Amino acid sequence: MRGTPLVVIAAQLGHSDTRMVEKHYAHLAPSYVAETIRKGFPRLGLLTAGL
Repeated sequence: MRGTPLVVIAAQLGHSDTRMVEKHYAHLAPSYVAETIRKGFPRLGLLTAGL
């Protein structure tokens, strides 16, 4: 949630790919997902009115 690429986390944990990290550690809080989408809307050219 702080922007560290999953591949970096997987390597640090000794995994050969990101599957285990995604399965066990990559869950995101719904509020984080919503906030990230709202912040990305201007770059995507989408309107944020009413969100």
